[in-house]
Amino acid sequence: MVEVRVYLTLREKLGWKSKTLSLGRNKVKFSELLDELKDLKGILEDFGYENFMILLNGRNIRLLDWLDTEVEEGDSIDIFPPAGGG
Repeated sequence: MVEVRVYLTLREKLGWKSKTLSLGRNKVKFSELLDELKDLKGILEDFGYENFMILLNGRNIRLLDWLDTEVEEGDSIDIFPPAGGG
């Protein structure tokens, strides 16, 4: 199982704060995992993936293989929306 958690305004837009997914195989790419979460994928695409902080087990996936980062059973993903201010 992989746990995907979202924060702040993403929670409001999606109507959920976490989802647990079964991969069905040992590893998948992050981009493939998003195919199971179409509502989240749509928001990330609309606003641009690069504007979100996406952490896999506490590590930013930009420092790994970005959208090709492999996700395994037992992993956790945290997704934070862009910070705003003024």
